[in-house]
Amino acid sequence: SSGINAEYGGTVMGRNGSSWAKIGGFYLIFYSFLAGFFAINLFVMLQTLDPDVPTIVGRTNKPQVAIDEYGSMLLNFGDEDIWNAAITAKNETKTRYDSLIIEEIDGNITKKIFRWTSDVDVECQDVEKYPFGSDSGCFYLGMNRIYNYDPVDGLADGTRFFFDCEFDIGKTGKGDMSGNITSFEVLPSPSTADFSMYYPWTSVATDGYQPLFSVKVTIDRKALKALPKDERPEKAFITCLPYTGIDRASAVQLPESRFARLTVHYPWKLDDVE
Repeated sequence: SSGINAEYGGTVMGRNGSSWAKIGGFYLIFYSFLAGFFAINLFVMLQTLDPDVPTIVGRTNKPQVAIDEYGSMLLNFGDEDIWNAAITAKNETKTRYDSLIIEEIDGNITKKIFRWTSDVDVECQDVEKYPFGSDSGCFYLGMNRIYNYDPVDGLADGTRFFFDCEFDIGKTGKGDMSGNITSFEVLPSPSTADFSMYYPWTSVATDGYQPLFSVKVTIDRKALKALPKDERPEKAFITCLPYTGIDRASAVQLPESRFARLTVHYPWKLDDVE
């Protein structure tokens, strides 16, 4: 019943040790060959990928305003841990931009490269300028990388590429739209900003990281505290989109572009705040 037959020389399932060794050796060689074949194919395929070029190229990759680090899309004026976590995430973004080294070709870089220390607006350049307890804070946003994409290609001379934002009611419809408690400023101003100088973008190695714009948010704690408790809103939402145009009034949203939604969470321990 055990499959071992002592009457026939100690065979197992009709085969002796030598036979099983040959079978085991065959499958060991066979599967080793398959594993090696797969590894070689995978290695060859990976050599065709450029780490500096997105894997999605063309029509399938739509323009989208995005926040670089997870945790940076919320300004929580009432929670110190969340506020500090956001500062940490923003510092990681700043460090990555500051540490980027662009290889010069023939000793010269002809295209404008976005640098944090020189190109982020001074109001938001210092990530730690607004510690917890401040009435202001900054978001940092940019557009996703699309290989060889130029937002002003084919448009009239003088057309600018910039970002603009507005209050949004949010998914639940409860976002504060009054503008009495929260105000924000897009930096650099949509009236003058032009990010087209950074495009077309082809790779991090030659063009650097995508340019960023800032949204400086300021809340009025006294205005919030003046409201009855049951009428105080909890949050405000701000949506940002990319635009092209010669001036702000005639700006057109980039075709098929997608917005980023920023969340401003109001402080709730206001009764002890003067």
